[in-house]
Amino acid sequence: MKKVFCLMIAFLLITSSLLSTASIVEAAPKKQNRAIMGVSALTPQQMADYVKKKNPRDVRLAKTSVEDLAKLFFIIGAKEGVRGDVAFAQALKETGYFRYGGDVLPKQHNYSGIGTTGNGVKGHFFRSPQQGVTAQIQHLKAYASNDALNTKQVDPRFHLVKRGSAKTWPSLHQKWAMQPKGNYGTEILSIYQEMSKTPKRVAKAKR
Repeated sequence: MKKVFCLMIAFLLITSSLLSTASIVEAAPKKQNRAIMGVSALTPQQMADYVKKKNPRDVRLAKTSVEDLAKLFFIIGAKEGVRGDVAFAQALKETGYFRYGGDVLPKQHNYSGIGTTGNGVKGHFFRSPQQGVTAQIQHLKAYASNDALNTKQVDPRFHLVKRGSAKTWPSLHQKWAMQPKGNYGTEILSIYQEMSKTPKRVAKAKR
């Protein structure tokens, strides 16, 4: 009887230990993906809904809607292997959630400040939203990868980048943007993390 009791105690101790270990594993924070290259995790709908929540009345995009622009980031990002949803977050940081107000004008379709240096320098003008998004995605790929482009080059500064010199968003700091405080890429990831909490809308079935 004493032997059986000891075995029961041992079993309970082992079970308790396993449950505690499982709890620790479940509680462990998920490591943030900081890579520029990769696959988008968010849908264009989530991206557009997030903008409308942050800036419901002052979106100043030219020749496109928030929904269509989000789709362009998603599609063109996938073509080049760049995380289009995080690139969209970069555009939100650069344009103030498409309020603008800085040197770049909405009609430039320049969503990431390519070619801007401050003091009124407006940077590059692109013919269309698609070309502007493509240039941004290609510029990101120039920094994050040594692979050739999969789309026709439209980024006017592609050749100026040291290929593969910034594989993560935080490493773009002092390369893409020279902001004096904080970390440029970390702030982009913070926007992305907040955007990722936007609920997915389930499409209603047609009757």
